[in-house]
Amino acid sequence: MKAIILAAVFILSYIIGSLNSAIICTYLIKRKDIREYGSFNAGLTNVYRCFGPVAAAATVAMDLMKCVIVVFGTRLVMRLPVFEDFGLDVLSVTMISMLCVIVGHCYPVFYKFHGGKGILLGAVCMLLTDPAVFLLEAIVFIVLVASTKYISVGSLAACVGYPVFTLLWQNLSNAYFGGSYENIGLHLLIILPVFVICYTRHFPNIRHLWEGTEKKFYFHKKGEDE
Repeated sequence: MKAIILAAVFILSYIIGSLNSAIICTYLIKRKDIREYGSFNAGLTNVYRCFGPVAAAATVAMDLMKCVIVVFGTRLVMRLPVFEDFGLDVLSVTMISMLCVIVGHCYPVFYKFHGGKGILLGAVCMLLTDPAVFLLEAIVFIVLVASTKYISVGSLAACVGYPVFTLLWQNLSNAYFGGSYENIGLHLLIILPVFVICYTRHFPNIRHLWEGTEKKFYFHKKGEDE
């Protein structure tokens, strides 16, 4: 019974992730397909650059809602009586749901498995599951984007930083701040696919950075990718 319930939770998380916010919001607001504009990427930065702040805000709101449903929905399921003696901690199960929703976002079943890059969704899920790690990631992201004007540089650094900051923070928290993180090794195993997926989705950006053709990001401009 437990396995069936958890399998349903993970499958539903993937399906929710497959509801691509950028595609849905730009169609509802502009009646256009974001995949036909700018960098052709179904992600937040491309929405902002091509269709402006209203469409971008709607995309953020929908991604936030998706993450809230997945994270808190998983936590509610884990409070069912059947899971009282379950051997896996709630955070680990929630992180698996997080992985599923990110996989759905990047490889959506409704859009021929071609979706976004998972950075925004991963950031929101990170905020809801481990705010301290999110804060560290946010600092790195903001500093790098502000200094380089490349969203992709901040995103790539966040990809690398996620497993690193998780390992450091959870161990330090347990040792010095009264933390109660269980199964840190398992958490890293769950995070590694998130890192790999989000990082590899940025290969075109890495090529553009190498060639010097990556577009910089300015709040007053429109024009390419995330």
